Amino acid sequence: MISQLSPFFTSRSKAQEIVLLLHHAKEVVRQGFYEKELPAVQKCCAQNALFMVKSKFKVILDDENQFTNKGVRIPEDDPRPGMYFVYLSKDETKAYLASYYELVQDHRELGLLLGYPECCVNFFCRNFNENKTDLQLKPTNLYTNISKRKEDVVLISHFPCSSDCEKSKGLGKKYVELLEKIDPSRAAEISSALS
Repeated sequence: MISQLSPFFTSRSKAQEIVLLLHHAKEVVRQGFYEKELPAVQKCCAQNALFMVKSKFKVILDDENQFTNKGVRIPEDDPRPGMYFVYLSKDETKAYLASYYELVQDHRELGLLLGYPECCVNFFCRNFNENKTDLQLKPTNLYTNISKRKEDVVLISHFPCSSDCEKSKGLGKKYVELLEKIDPSRAAEISSALS
């Protein structure tokens, strides 16, 4: 299933998030796409009864040399190519709410709406800033290991407050168990790469 969605969403990890959304493991997903990628995403959303809301700004990523979470917001009409954030959900209100929270930079409410554990949302709000954009911790288990994001292999989509955060581990276990049922090869790939 993930391989079928990957062409629409440009990566296996993004397609995996959509699979989790379609199977009710997530209620809202936030992803970044360039303008030329949006028609395929819109088509897939229409085929799967998902609501998609596009951000009212673009982001230029600072990723010349490494995977990054650092970006600069620019207006939609800025001619420079930038990435839009899209908020996807089966619930239209939740997709719009996610877009709104991002627009007003309410990281706490956005994180909670995206289903991240409150302890991890608080960790992010306390620690993420312009000079500290990578809150990745030393991995101790496959469920909270986000060290292979650049290689398109990850289970959770947030920074855990600790590598052994029980709530984050619970989400990771839930996701891998679902993947084992619907896409065993992807589950095996993740388990092997992140263990």
